[in-house]
Amino acid sequence: MRTLFTALAIILIATPVAGHELSIYTITVNSSGAQPSDVPNGSLKEGDTAWFWMKDSTNNTSLIIEIEKDGATMRSPVLYYQCELDENGTLVDEDCENRFDYTFNQYNSAGLWNITYLKYVDEILTETINGSVHIEPDIHDDQQPVKVEEETASASKFDDKQIMAISVAAISLLAIVILALSMAKGKNQEE
Repeated sequence: MRTLFTALAIILIATPVAGHELSIYTITVNSSGAQPSDVPNGSLKEGDTAWFWMKDSTNNTSLIIEIEKDGATMRSPVLYYQCELDENGTLVDEDCENRFDYTFNQYNSAGLWNITYLKYVDEILTETINGSVHIEPDIHDDQQPVKVEEETASASKFDDKQIMAISVAAISLLAIVILALSMAKGKNQEE
């Protein structure tokens, strides 16, 4: 049984996986504005998340974040500096939030996104701060753009990683079959 588990683990480890580690970028909005209002280029890729924290403690201030790309707009709920908690640490108002999380789609969010920070005092818009973020495409080494002519010519070719993965998988499968047969043979001999 241990050998079977080990063989399965080897198959899983040998499977080639490519991609970047997803990251979170934090933007704090306080009485001085958004820090930073423009996210530096190269900070976020497709699949990454931006956290927008409301940290402006000015009395009766609230915040709404608008994220826009190519005419499509996403709007956050109203964010507050502090949400009231009861004696058990549970939110008194379940709709109260002080952070807005936005995850950029992993497949089609590359490009320039406009961010608008709308600050309200006593529910009256008092300040609008504009910013932006450029989301980079998440291109994997084995997913480089290929010309159509090259695509048909290389359709039957495998790269070194794929050959290695297929080899390890085939050897592991063969080892599983041999182990299963030897275990079955051992049971038959005991009887």
